[in-house]
Amino acid sequence: MALILATILIQLPLMILLPLALGWWIRRRYGMSWGLFGAGALTFIASQVVHLPLNYALGLLGGGRGVALWPLPAIALVAGLSAGVCEEGARWIALRFFLKRSRGWRPALQFGAGHGGSEAIIFGVLVMINFITMLALRGQMQALPGVTPEMAEQIRAAEAAYWATPWYLPIVAGLERLFAITIQIAFAQIVMAAFTRHQPAYLALAIGAHAAVDAWAVWSMDTWGILATEASVALFAAAAFWLIWRLRQAPEPDVAAAPVAAQPPALTAADLTPAALSAEELARRAEASRYE
Repeated sequence: MALILATILIQLPLMILLPLALGWWIRRRYGMSWGLFGAGALTFIASQVVHLPLNYALGLLGGGRGVALWPLPAIALVAGLSAGVCEEGARWIALRFFLKRSRGWRPALQFGAGHGGSEAIIFGVLVMINFITMLALRGQMQALPGVTPEMAEQIRAAEAAYWATPWYLPIVAGLERLFAITIQIAFAQIVMAAFTRHQPAYLALAIGAHAAVDAWAVWSMDTWGILATEASVALFAAAAFWLIWRLRQAPEPDVAAAPVAAQPPALTAADLTPAALSAEELARRAEASRYE
């Protein structure tokens, strides 16, 4: 128990504090406001208002019906497209109608950090609530009012399964949120390109990339297991980080440090005064002008 307790205490800061630290760093390094971070968070929440009911209607939530009865590759594809359309569509709507003045690599950085960061924080809060609940329930089932022996047995089984979790899984889950934030920032950069490059096809690219990553994760989790899946997500995150770096804005030229071209000296009154010519010079010029 001590080891799983220690790793959960590592997981929680990764999921709750790290996204806020990232937003603070972007604010300090690039001058992007917390308002953009909050806009990204609200965009994620708004996307789930559509995404979760859609998944329920498709049968992806609730189980035993609809798409959930299809073969695994089809389930993964539908789940990926559902996430891609809802989240990237919400991102595009936010940039098109509510963040018209926010354009470029730096705003997309903070906007994407808010989107992925809010997702991590929400999951982190749920993990923390579950953790506190399991701590509170240890040895307390008999003291809870209205708990039947059957219910107490179910609670004991859930508690035993919780504390039997492999010690490394909480850290893996925390790192997964770090990978997901990186990927979300990359998706935000792609959607931003639809506006900065005036190419709506970038929205389709973001939806397709999001769908591919999520579909792979769904298929891989059921096929290869959690460790192999998270390893592949880490590779996606590395590719996303490369894309973010590749699309970064070129630094603004430092006007103060730029070399200044040498200016010719200003003319003085002496330079504008006609010079007196000697008699020999006048004669020479008169002789030279005879043949012009």
